[in-house]
Amino acid sequence: MKRWIMALLVLGLMNAPALWADGMGAKSKPVTLQGTLVDLACYFDDGDSGDDHMGMKGCGKACLNQGSPAGLLVGTQVYFLLFPAANFANYVGKTLQITGDLYGTDALIPSKAALVSPSGNQPIHWSTKPMM
Repeated sequence: MKRWIMALLVLGLMNAPALWADGMGAKSKPVTLQGTLVDLACYFDDGDSGDDHMGMKGCGKACLNQGSPAGLLVGTQVYFLLFPAANFANYVGKTLQITGDLYGTDALIPSKAALVSPSGNQPIHWSTKPMM
């Protein structure tokens, strides 16, 4: 039994560099993404991607203002916005273009954002700084 435990421990240590490089502690890469801003709680619970849902007008906005996390839905990929969600509360269900640092495959720290509109992108200004 002790040999098996030791063998598993050695195999685990041999794979540690691969785990580290695959997202745990990996460097970020700069990206610009365009997608729909969602309230992650309602999106994951019920698939809601707009602001009005659950029989409530402005549900997404209310949730983000109360601390629910925000995400950017690009196709079927969801990116978690590591930033105070209340800064994006007025844009739930709208198309945004967000530039920032991507960590792993889905953690995004925004550095700038804009509302995408036919008349041209409108910058989103926030009063708080990124968490990292």
